[in-house]
Amino acid sequence: MRDKNEKINSLGLSSLIISLSGASFWGILTSFMLSKSKTSTIISMPIGFILGLIISKILLSFYGKFPNLSYTNKFKKVYKKLSIILNFIILIISIFLYIFLAYRLSNFLSSQYLTETPTLYFYVIILLLTSYTASLGIETVTRVSLITLYTSLIIFIFDLINLIPYIKLDNYLPIISVDFKSILISSVIYALYSTIPLLFIMTSKKDNLVDKEKFNKYFIGMYTLSFILVFTAIMVTLGIFGTNLVNMFDYPLYSVLKKIQIFSFIDSIENVSASLWIFFTITGCSIINLSIFNNIKETLNLTNNNKLYKIIIFIVILLIPKLLFTDNSYTETFNYVKVPIILTIVLLIIITITTIILKFKKEWN
Repeated sequence: MRDKNEKINSLGLSSLIISLSGASFWGILTSFMLSKSKTSTIISMPIGFILGLIISKILLSFYGKFPNLSYTNKFKKVYKKLSIILNFIILIISIFLYIFLAYRLSNFLSSQYLTETPTLYFYVIILLLTSYTASLGIETVTRVSLITLYTSLIIFIFDLINLIPYIKLDNYLPIISVDFKSILISSVIYALYSTIPLLFIMTSKKDNLVDKEKFNKYFIGMYTLSFILVFTAIMVTLGIFGTNLVNMFDYPLYSVLKKIQIFSFIDSIENVSASLWIFFTITGCSIINLSIFNNIKETLNLTNNNKLYKIIIFIVILLIPKLLFTDNSYTETFNYVKVPIILTIVLLIIITITTIILKFKKEWN
């Protein structure tokens, strides 16, 4: 891993927001939200975005306190010896969120691209790729993120232009089709999943940014762009399929791409378009992996030459899915959506409390 003091810019670091806040919605969470709030997703997602902005303000406040420290060392500063337990909890949360993204992508690739290839093979490839990218350091991860962002925007615009003619406005009616509780749950789910994983970009110290005064503006801008991309994709899918049909697909955002018929010489153009989700997920998993490595190294005061902990983490991440996803079914994964929700709530509480304490510590100093 490169020197943790390598310099990066605000645009590169904030571009990771697109991957972290959007990756989970290109997969299973879309089905979960549409089944929960149906056409009322039109209402629940903007509410979730507003809630997400509030959480983002908390994250930015946390990141701005003691900018010379990574989030792991901020916890050490606040909680002293107790920080070992707290950082271990965050480590566990990080691993589960990594698995949630990487294993679902692996299952998608296995079921839609190479049906005879076991999910585990794809999972190992993703784990190796993201571990290698993470080992190159934050500078490399941000460069990959920028390339991913620009490529994905081109793909997204292409898909949008070709799908708009298939939209039926009647599929958005009635706008209020579920009770308030369902709308609220859907809103909270979006807010939590789109913001809390953003903590992982804070594994890089704010002082490492060459233009740190611009970061907050870029952060909000990228978070807003992520919302626009995800909201547009879900609304287009809902407008084409309708609530009854959309719930019949395991991956509705992928299935709707089959409507695109523009190049006759490409048999399955949806597979090219689906690379958007692949790019986002691999980039998101890379920064989470880097965060996991840094968490352990900084908590236990290990050196860069110590490789044992990376090997142990690799094995742990590799084996856990075999215990969680025993029959590799989509229905089973659907039920596991609730676990990351609980983890993100725990993480939000930890971040909020720590931010308040850091504020007072800074005033005292």
